Amino acid sequence: MADLKTMRVRSTAACVLICMSLLTHAETSAHSATVPHATEPEISASEDVLSTRPFVGDDPVAIRDALADQSFKANSPSLSDRIRKLIHVPASRAPSELDSPKASLERDLAFVVPVPYGIRYQSKTHLLTVDVDLSDGLDPGVILLKKTVTGQRGRGLVVAPEAKAKGYIQHIDLIELKSGKRNKAMVHGRVPVSQAAFSEANGDFAIVLMCSMEPPYLTDRREHSDPSNDEPTDITTRTSTLYANIHAIWLVSPQRDIVLSKKLHLSK
Repeated sequence: MADLKTMRVRSTAACVLICMSLLTHAETSAHSATVPHATEPEISASEDVLSTRPFVGDDPVAIRDALADQSFKANSPSLSDRIRKLIHVPASRAPSELDSPKASLERDLAFVVPVPYGIRYQSKTHLLTVDVDLSDGLDPGVILLKKTVTGQRGRGLVVAPEAKAKGYIQHIDLIELKSGKRNKAMVHGRVPVSQAAFSEANGDFAIVLMCSMEPPYLTDRREHSDPSNDEPTDITTRTSTLYANIHAIWLVSPQRDIVLSKKLHLSK
């Protein structure tokens, strides 16, 4: 009887051990089946997004609106104190980090200006020459950051007295950047660039202006012109000028996230 009881106890203990072992194995298998497979695609997806995402600069409209919302007055005694609280300038960031167009003035700003013309590459000497005019031609000493035109133009379609009644009304929104006391909008530079890097850019070039805001920070003016015989369009133009100290100018390929040079300079 003692032997039979002993065998029963041993058999029961063995069953308990086997069940515990099976439960532990099942939990481990379930954990290993869910955790790695849930995190691995997430990581690879993030890396894929980061590797293919083009960098962007600050949105000039958002920066203008952020400054305009402060209702600054040039003769306000608290202007300097309010600006210091609003603007803090840390170390410059690389363009690849400029992934948000949100208006944040608590750092250096970076404006990206596309340049379809003014870039020349000499394949024999591997030298890239930059001669780019960032003005709009109407104001040669000011950099044009953004130009938006809405509405139809009536030239060749209507006579002046009927222009407004027939809907030939335009609104032009200009955002400009002015740096320092001297009016400079020409970007120049001679950059050694390999044939491979130039080919990879594939004609996609832009100028990045690294800058910090300075007084008077923002001026805003509006002009209106009635239809005329030469321009039978009712035109309202808003010109906003941002004032900043430009301390670095880069040549980049924004869609491919390539920095070709950090040593360009401004001139008249």
